[in-house]
Amino acid sequence: MGCGSLRCVQGADWDARYAAEPSLWGVAPNQFVRARVADSEPGVAVDLACGNGRNSRWLARRGWQVTGVDISTVALDLARQRSAPAGVSVTWEHADLRSWTAPGPVDLALVAYLHLPVEELSAVLRAAAAHLTPTGRLLYVGHSRSNFYRGFGGPSDPGVLVDIEDLAAVAEGLAVRELAHLFRQTDQGQAIDIVLDASPWPTTDQAGADDAHPGQTRAGGR
Repeated sequence: MGCGSLRCVQGADWDARYAAEPSLWGVAPNQFVRARVADSEPGVAVDLACGNGRNSRWLARRGWQVTGVDISTVALDLARQRSAPAGVSVTWEHADLRSWTAPGPVDLALVAYLHLPVEELSAVLRAAAAHLTPTGRLLYVGHSRSNFYRGFGGPSDPGVLVDIEDLAAVAEGLAVRELAHLFRQTDQGQAIDIVLDASPWPTTDQAGADDAHPGQTRAGGR
């Protein structure tokens, strides 16, 4: 989910936006999420700030047990309406992620385009990482703060954008698979996104396994 100012973290603002634009974000999964998760072994996933559910439905079709969480009741209603025709089952939860807690261990904590003040987003990501299984993954994709100065589109408030140093602090204590800027062409010009893909450090036993951390990092793209 993207936003234009700090006030957009309020559910009422997103309710109004989804009511005005039911097809916001489209139906296909985010290109960067798809590129990084497509080859992963399905397990238990949480899609935080799931919006109208495009990434959740895609994960569910691939065999994941998914819980989608969002602050907007309108977005979640749209997500439910689109799940049945898609033939997928997703658990949808209405919650503010700043106070939400995962019900148990997860193999994938996906956070795509959630934008909060840096300290609040960092707390959400750390809380998500704390619920990872030993071989789980934290995957964050969003607009980079660099985009505000050098790119196009995305939030107009740099206070709700993160950059490399912010996500590096979040990843302290984790094994980082990828922490990088991602470049995406738009009608206006090049947008600069950012990705953090990290997992708990493998134990001694896991370190000898062929695939202790399922999924391969690949360059993003359509």
